[in-house]
Amino acid sequence: MVDSIDVHDLPEEEVKFIQEFTEFIRQKVRSNKVQKGEEGIEEEITEEKALTAHSSNVIGKLTRREIYDYL
Repeated sequence: MVDSIDVHDLPEEEVKFIQEFTEFIRQKVRSNKVQKGEEGIEEEITEEKALTAHSSNVIGKLTRREIYDYL
């Protein structure tokens, strides 16, 4: 684990950018973890995307032409 990054030859605005980006990453990591009870166990939250399914009466496969022929 790196404790420091050598930025001695970078312009001041680039150093500020690196500091802001590092803080952004830290906040993102903190927001993805949740504290559990008094035990201090941390559990990572995974972002799950719900996929919706539309019911239809189609049995089998459709061709692209069959799907878009109403256009």
